[in-house]
Amino acid sequence: MNLQINFILPHWMYWLVLALLPLLVMLLVDRSFRRGATVSGGDTTEVPGGSSEADYRPPGNVLTSVIDRISGFFGRYVAYWSLIAPFIFTYEVVLRYAFNSPTNWAHESMTLMFGMQYLLAGAYALREGGHVRVDILYQRARPVNRAALDLATSIFFLLFTLALLASGWLFFSQSVSDKWLFGASYANEVSFTEWAIQYYPVKFMLFLGALLLLLQGLAQLIRDFQSYLHFRRQHDGSRGFSSLMVGMAVLLAVWMAFEIVNIVTTDYDSLALSIEYSLERVGIGSLTLLMFGTLMVVLVAGLPLAFVTGGLGVLFLYLVGGQNMLNLMPSRIFPMMTNYQLSAIPLFIFMASVLEKAGIIEELFDAVYKWMGGLKAGLAIATIIASTLLAAMVGVIGAAVVTMGLIALPAMLRRNYNPEIAIGSIMAGGTLGILIPPSILAIIYGVIAQQSVGELYLGSLLPGLMLAGMYALYCWLRGTFNPRMAPPMPVEDRVSTTEKLRLLRNMLAPIVLVILVLGIIFTGVATPVEAAGIGTFGALIVAALHRRLTWPNLHAACMTTLVATAMVMWIIFGASIFVGFYILQGGQTFVQELISGAGLGPYAVLALMMLLLIALGMFLDWVGILLLAVPIFVPLIQGLEFSGVWGLPGVAPEDVSLWFGVIYLVNMQMSFLSPPFGYALFYIKGVCPPSITMAQIFRSSIPFLALQALGLVLVILFPVLVTWLPNLAYG
Repeated sequence: MNLQINFILPHWMYWLVLALLPLLVMLLVDRSFRRGATVSGGDTTEVPGGSSEADYRPPGNVLTSVIDRISGFFGRYVAYWSLIAPFIFTYEVVLRYAFNSPTNWAHESMTLMFGMQYLLAGAYALREGGHVRVDILYQRARPVNRAALDLATSIFFLLFTLALLASGWLFFSQSVSDKWLFGASYANEVSFTEWAIQYYPVKFMLFLGALLLLLQGLAQLIRDFQSYLHFRRQHDGSRGFSSLMVGMAVLLAVWMAFEIVNIVTTDYDSLALSIEYSLERVGIGSLTLLMFGTLMVVLVAGLPLAFVTGGLGVLFLYLVGGQNMLNLMPSRIFPMMTNYQLSAIPLFIFMASVLEKAGIIEELFDAVYKWMGGLKAGLAIATIIASTLLAAMVGVIGAAVVTMGLIALPAMLRRNYNPEIAIGSIMAGGTLGILIPPSILAIIYGVIAQQSVGELYLGSLLPGLMLAGMYALYCWLRGTFNPRMAPPMPVEDRVSTTEKLRLLRNMLAPIVLVILVLGIIFTGVATPVEAAGIGTFGALIVAALHRRLTWPNLHAACMTTLVATAMVMWIIFGASIFVGFYILQGGQTFVQELISGAGLGPYAVLALMMLLLIALGMFLDWVGILLLAVPIFVPLIQGLEFSGVWGLPGVAPEDVSLWFGVIYLVNMQMSFLSPPFGYALFYIKGVCPPSITMAQIFRSSIPFLALQALGLVLVILFPVLVTWLPNLAYG
């Protein structure tokens, strides 16, 4: 009997579902809220909380209010698209194995859907403060100086968005019928697949996303100006720095307006005072110092990382290659929009949000805590075990640190745990999401380094479990040698064996999800993206079983996913322009020749890279580090031979790329705990009692940083920790 199902999704139906489904969900969500429904749980977004030093909120005006509404509508509209993907990927896998009927549209339709979502979500994330800043000096500045910095650095934001707006329109118009929009290259362009979906609606999102981002940026600029006037009136001290920044902002705005006139009125020749082509003949060494020196200066001024790298990328494109080179922007962004592997990012974040709303994470911690509470430092060990299981479910670092901070920290402090042990165990356990599959960082690394994500997941599993064991052992030793620092659960609070067995039911759902997601990846049944979709589908079922699958909870999960995904993807977009231009100018070859010319051996080169990554991790976001360093480091590492040190086994040439990838992931764990600006330090600060100081948080990270450094050394010295499982599975 032939059970094959040969349904092919019509193009018109695809666009119709994307257009109408969000409107239907909006109606259902709003009706649910009107009837008194509320959101369960907290917030698992991976966006660090901002400073509350200056409580002043600029009032805005009618224009900013309208722009906020527009950004809010589009953000909410595309956020609900996330509800579609779990069902489509589950449908694809079921049809492939149950009916021998793989589709030719499921993967492409969801990849393009998420690509459009990334672009349109940027404005909403900007409105919500979701784009990551590097607050090295910015948060320490006086309010009036901070407002002046916002005005000055807004020029880089405008450079990025205006260039993307113009080049995005050209990119779109060339893909649509010249009957309508005078496209010159591809009339009615379609994808190079059997499904052959139209590309021009997808490419239009480059223009529309830039337009929405530009509008929201203008609203933000108005508020920044209002903040500047407010704080200037209140400020009693010197106003020299703030006046200098505002004056610089005015000069840069005039210069930018002049260069826009130059672009509009000229093609191959520049106006007399234009700086177009002014760096055309600068050597790669000087260009390296100029690009990365400027990057560091602008980063510390507090502009979101995505717009720092994107704006500087546009500036150097114009200074070196002229206005025509700005068309590099969409050609760098579009491949990231349409990259299939990156679709796993929003799905895993969505799964984390749904599980948190379902109360699964709290039940998981409660069960582990009551099982382990009788041990010395049992509560800290339970936190690390629960964090390990949480990492294996969601792969989202901020979610684990914030959620476990909300659940485990009060429980430990109530039982007189030393705050440094309590905080350190939460932060260290939370960072396991970097290593334990399904790590989102591993997905992005695999895309950038052209490395199999499945192999990375297998290679990082043992190092991740090893580090989890080291954290737990450290806590146990501290509790054993000094019980007052981490006392065991009081005898009267402990539960019987029967109760412990009953509590195992609370762990059944998360354990099944872990086995489901990792099992289908490791056995090759499904790709990591499909596994993310199936896992999210499973999370929805679990939420329904817990009576938490409500419209308000789905709304909250979708919006959390949107902001966290937009933050990651816009950093990728901006950094890909900056790094892409640098590599195009020969930067990759320059750095490789610089390192190889130093006469260092392979392990010395690796050590130098690790030190550079640790230094970058003290100041930069993990996505920014990946985009800046990996494209340069990976080709150099692949050309080196690692034959082992001190008589220990080396690494086979075919395993070097995988081995370095896992080493990189271990190193990035350290970036989350590295003072002064590791993100886990600020995630945990947002949920700590006011009595916990940043100095205590910094001190609590030091022992676990040392353990991570030891783990890094072990993975370098014993490559088998990385290569054994992938070689066992893939040969």
